[in-house]
Amino acid sequence: MPDGQAAPKDIENQIENVIVHSLNRTSEGFILDDRKEVLEVGDTVQRLIDQLAKIYAGKTGKSHGRFEEDQDNYPVSKFLEAYCVKHESDFVATTYQMAETLKKSMQGTASTGGHVFFSHFKRTVDQSEYLIVAILSDELGTALNKAKDVVDALHLDIKGFRLAGRVNITAWQGGNDKYLSFIKGRGQDKVSEFFKLFLGCNNSVAAILETQKLSTALENFAVELSMTDAQREDLFQNAYAVCKRYAEKDLEFELEPFANEVWPDNPLLLADSFEKSGLDISDGFVPDKRSLRGLVKFSGNTKNWRIVFDRAALSDNEIKFDPKTDSLTINNLPDELLARLRAEVNQDGEED
Repeated sequence: MPDGQAAPKDIENQIENVIVHSLNRTSEGFILDDRKEVLEVGDTVQRLIDQLAKIYAGKTGKSHGRFEEDQDNYPVSKFLEAYCVKHESDFVATTYQMAETLKKSMQGTASTGGHVFFSHFKRTVDQSEYLIVAILSDELGTALNKAKDVVDALHLDIKGFRLAGRVNITAWQGGNDKYLSFIKGRGQDKVSEFFKLFLGCNNSVAAILETQKLSTALENFAVELSMTDAQREDLFQNAYAVCKRYAEKDLEFELEPFANEVWPDNPLLLADSFEKSGLDISDGFVPDKRSLRGLVKFSGNTKNWRIVFDRAALSDNEIKFDPKTDSLTINNLPDELLARLRAEVNQDGEED
């Protein structure tokens, strides 16, 4: 699309450039069958990229991070910088370099290769720029010819791709901490590892920060569903138990199994809420025990007092919070504490 020309309102993504290269597996390794020019953006290509972008955004099990600083061993960021920032390289040359890097990462793996689609596009709704890379394979299907005969028909398996990554170019150039992601499906560590290395994605995350974001996402989910106090209590207690088990057994958080266990009636609803939250919660972190307490406990202190209570105390009305006065009322005080308080009040009230 020419520079300065606005995208039609009904187009989800304004495609700047798109190309496909193929990596074919042979007995001697992978061979790159590269395309020499960008694809022309017609209805079919537009529909393909819109589908890829939408399916990728909805995929669970993504890992988020940033580019590795070592550009010699992880050169993809260098290639993109030459194309996006310095404008020293065109899209064809840039994607060829990236495809060659991907080929090196794939050597010696069990990957079968496929068609590697590269697309640089702007999301129409907010003009954020992205680069998406996805490996698609051919799938054998059926079709009717003009004579109404049923015939074999090869087509791209758009919905079934498992290897893909995305760079939020706008966030990258804006200095954000996390702008790079790749699909890290459940149990697919060995499969996705070479793709992570190809991208040069550093997805080491701070467990405390990610656990805090997890709590925020659960709070948002409870609000979205207008849960009752009892429902909120069940959700948070369940999430706490699951995450505590992860922490104690040193298991990494993965959204799909987490959603299946915490919200079994409709796990896709919970996973979708997390994906749309904008929090970019990464798979691959071990929940932080101390941060988990926020799911089931409230605490606070001043110079003269400290209070810690379970979330259940609010739903059971043992503790009441008045947002108008920013005050707590504590009911059902234990007998020992009551006796000490009464003795203190009586002592203070005695005349000298």
